Amino acid sequence: MRLLQNFTIRMVMLTILGLFCLLWSGVGLYSVHALSEVSEGNDIDRHLVRQMTVLSQGNDQYFRFVTRLSRAMDVKIGGGTPDFAPARQSLENMRQKLEEMKALSPGPMNPDISREVLSNWQALLEKGVVPQMQLVQQGSLTAWSEHASTVTPALSRAFGASAERFSHEAGAMLDNTRVMVDGKTYTIRILLITAVILGIAILIFTDRYLVAMMVKPLERIRQQFQRIAQGDLSQPIEALGRNCVGRLVPLLRAMQDSLREAVSTIRAGSDNIWRGATEISTGNNDLSSRTEEQAAALEETAASMEQLTATVKMNAEHARQASQLADAASLTAGKGGELVSDVVETMNGISASSQQIAEITTVINSIAFQTNILALNAAVEAARAGEQGRG
Repeated sequence: MRLLQNFTIRMVMLTILGLFCLLWSGVGLYSVHALSEVSEGNDIDRHLVRQMTVLSQGNDQYFRFVTRLSRAMDVKIGGGTPDFAPARQSLENMRQKLEEMKALSPGPMNPDISREVLSNWQALLEKGVVPQMQLVQQGSLTAWSEHASTVTPALSRAFGASAERFSHEAGAMLDNTRVMVDGKTYTIRILLITAVILGIAILIFTDRYLVAMMVKPLERIRQQFQRIAQGDLSQPIEALGRNCVGRLVPLLRAMQDSLREAVSTIRAGSDNIWRGATEISTGNNDLSSRTEEQAAALEETAASMEQLTATVKMNAEHARQASQLADAASLTAGKGGELVSDVVETMNGISASSQQIAEITTVINSIAFQTNILALNAAVEAARAGEQGRG
């Protein structure tokens, strides 16, 4: 069964169905062929039986002719009036049966035997029976008696011998047909029994195959899905081949691995969330204590605000008084502004004079610088002149 895991269920089932159809097709074809042979044998048997019946009836009509003619001749010899009509009727029947035999011959019979029977029958009719009837009708009793005792018996024995050979050959052929039919029937019976046994074996194999390749693997997959649904992702699933059901295993394994990774990620995220929640809880506790402290501070601030309100009222009164003083100062400042304007004009004049003085100072500095250079040059020249005088 493990070898069949690598074949698709469709291929195996088509193979099984093909074998089943091939088995019963073979049985059916052989049965049809055997039935055809049996039918052909039955046709041969019917033809032989028909020939034997006609031959027997012709022989019977011959003996009837002889008997009826003998009785009529006994009546004539006794001085009575004979009735030859029954004898003539038997003669006519014998001739009619001969024509029927010719129409049926040779058929399945040996042509030589068939020709011999017809030849002896024809000879008996034309050389034995018909001449007797003619001699009787002519009244030749002596000739009839001699012919009936010498010629006709020899012809009758020859016809009887050929008829016996015909019957013996026909009986042998009928026996062969019966043996053939019995053999075909036995063979068909054995084939049918064998086909039924093989068919049952194929059905049992198909059932076991479907159980092994579909029912049990699907049950394992169902149990694996049930374990996954219950949260158990640790149980691996074994490989089930490369058939239709086995191809689900890699997909199920990949799904299980993905779920395992997703659960691990979710678990890690849950741990982080738990730690964050713990930290938030601690922070909330700290915030609560600080909030209580802030509430106490706000109470103190409220008390201070009340004091500040009183102070602001006092400051407002002081500001009103300061505003009055500011108005007076504003008037004084206006007068001071006029004085400042005069001072600014005076300062502008001083600034212009200072600029002129600065220009004059620059000229004086330039002259002084030039004078210093000239003095330095004169000193250098004097120093040179002194050295030369000393020399």
